[in-house]
Amino acid sequence: RRAPNMGWLTFTFGLERKFKQLCKRLEVVRTHQQQESLKFMAHFHRRFIIRDGKRNTKPEGGEQPVELFELRSNGSALCTRLIQVKADATQLNSAFCYILNVPLEGSNDTSSAIVYAWIGSNSDPDSARLIEQIAEEKFNSPWVSLQVLTEGSEPDNFFWVALGGRKPYDSDATYLNHTRLFRCSNEKGYFTVSEKCT
Repeated sequence: RRAPNMGWLTFTFGLERKFKQLCKRLEVVRTHQQQESLKFMAHFHRRFIIRDGKRNTKPEGGEQPVELFELRSNGSALCTRLIQVKADATQLNSAFCYILNVPLEGSNDTSSAIVYAWIGSNSDPDSARLIEQIAEEKFNSPWVSLQVLTEGSEPDNFFWVALGGRKPYDSDATYLNHTRLFRCSNEKGYFTVSEKCT
C-alpha cells in the first residue's frame, strides 16, 4: 500500500537479471495492491493476507500490537483477501467477517495470544466458513487460544478492550448492492471527480 519505489527499482536493476539467469522463462509483472490479476490471486487459494506496516520493524514499547483483519472480496471469490485494518471497534461491520489477534505477553513469535474469528450477523455463510479456515491455518498455534464468535457473543474482557472499548459500528452494507460510476478527470487543469448517472 505505502511501499516506496526504491524496492521496485532495486529489483529491476539488480535482482531481475540474476533471476533471469537462473530461470529462462521468467515473467516479471508489476502490480499494485488490490489490482492483482486473477492469475496471481489463484496462487493463494483465497488465503492472501495483507499486513500493514514495514518488515523487520520492532513494535513500539516492545509489545506486539493488537491486529484486526477484515475479509474482503471484490468481484469474485478468487479475489478474496484478508486485509489488516486499524484495530478499532468502529471498523467492524455486521456484513463482514474479521480476525482479531490479541497478544497476551512477550514480543516473539511464540508469545501467547487470543485470536477471535468474528462473524457478522449479516455476513454470508461462505465468508464465515472461510474466516474460520484462515484463522485455523494462519493464526492458530499451541500458544494461541482460537475462538470463533458470532456477533453479539463477544466477551468484554479481551475482545472489546483490545478494540478500544465498545463503540457503534455499521450494521449493514447495503451500499455494496448499488453500483455507481465515477469519472476522474484532469482535462481542465485541476483534478475533478463526477458521478456518471445511468
